[in-house]
Amino acid sequence: MTFNDEQKLFADSAWMLFNNKESILADPQIANIHVNMQNCLAYAGSEAFKGATIGAYLEFWNEELGRRTDENSVPYLVIQIAGSPLSGANKCCIVKQTGEIEEVFLDRFPATWHTFLRICRRYEHMAYDGDLFTLKQTFLAANQGNEAAKC
Repeated sequence: MTFNDEQKLFADSAWMLFNNKESILADPQIANIHVNMQNCLAYAGSEAFKGATIGAYLEFWNEELGRRTDENSVPYLVIQIAGSPLSGANKCCIVKQTGEIEEVFLDRFPATWHTFLRICRRYEHMAYDGDLFTLKQTFLAANQGNEAAKC
């Protein structure tokens, strides 16, 4: 699995985002930031998930299929979905609470992609009457706020 800088930032920050979901979902300027992960379904491509925003991921991670545990009871978040809606064959990316990022086969794949797609569709047409931050700008602003709070 190869991520660009923004995708790596998202993967590395997924648990921080999840742990701050209430404040993030309350701010549409942050919740509606598009997440550029390569989610795709065979025969449908990536267009199906064009509503994949921070808010969509946070709602997905609140669902049983978006936040799971591995065989050692280590929690993980599903950060990328890729597979066939017909056969169920898939290769998805997860980030464990330990920070490890792995490619895995997800059981219950049809229910997983369907749940994420349903949530993404709600975010697809969300409009914000202003400029949306990029993921990197959001984290830079958050870090500046944290530094100011330390003074």
